[in-house]
Amino acid sequence: MPPKILAMRAFLTCLMIFTVFAHAQIRDLTSLDWSPDGQHLLLAIGGQIFLAKAPRLADLMPLYPEMWVEWARFASADWFVFVSPIEGGFALWRGFLDGSAPELLYQSPYLIRWPTVSADGTKVAFVEDWEKLVLLDLGTGWAEVVLAGAWPKAVPEFTPTAQGLIFSGLWPQANEPSWEIFYLDLGSHNILQLTSDQFFDWCPRSSPDGRWIAFVSNRGGSSDIWVLSLGGGEPFPVTQDPWEDAFPCWSPEGGQVGYASLRPEGWQFILAGTY
Repeated sequence: MPPKILAMRAFLTCLMIFTVFAHAQIRDLTSLDWSPDGQHLLLAIGGQIFLAKAPRLADLMPLYPEMWVEWARFASADWFVFVSPIEGGFALWRGFLDGSAPELLYQSPYLIRWPTVSADGTKVAFVEDWEKLVLLDLGTGWAEVVLAGAWPKAVPEFTPTAQGLIFSGLWPQANEPSWEIFYLDLGSHNILQLTSDQFFDWCPRSSPDGRWIAFVSNRGGSSDIWVLSLGGGEPFPVTQDPWEDAFPCWSPEGGQVGYASLRPEGWQFILAGTY
């Protein structure tokens, strides 16, 4: 197909997607992140990436509409990471807020999910084939499996110093297996289980000072945002409401947690104080 026709098709796709989400409720939200400078929100909606001006989910600008994406995370105020399927497998990409051509970082014949970037922007962690936690060094391109084993792992998150990874895992040794929160020390490869219960604990996010973890849990009866000290103790609720609350993300200074809340009018971005 001639390049001009391809370009026009991409432009029309962008226009249609923008029109739909500018005038309709946001429903099919699969990820949300808040930029480190607090200026933007990054969303995956219906398989597409959108950028919004924080703190409102409005005036959504599509990015890379030709690529199917269900998860995207900021690395800095200028770039982010995401995964899309390619012929023969999956690819991890570096995307840019100005819409510049994405940069291929890694590809695999296996499923890649939930990429996240260290605070210094030098490493990416992700789950490959559900069972492997992989650490990619962006300077050398070297990918290392830091945790394997036949139990599912999901949604990794770096601690601010990048000395450890927090993640959700379906621990097989429990009497009634459930998704729990774990900490992996990247130096010793020792694992510390942070939650141990029958509830669904998901999407952990570290505070900027590394002391607290915000996560999603149904331990209160519905999907709410909870906060847990990395030093131990019982988690406490940030939200207690009938709505579906998801995708916690900390404000740059760490005093607030932003999250998505599915209300009758669609997904909303909400801010809450924590500690």
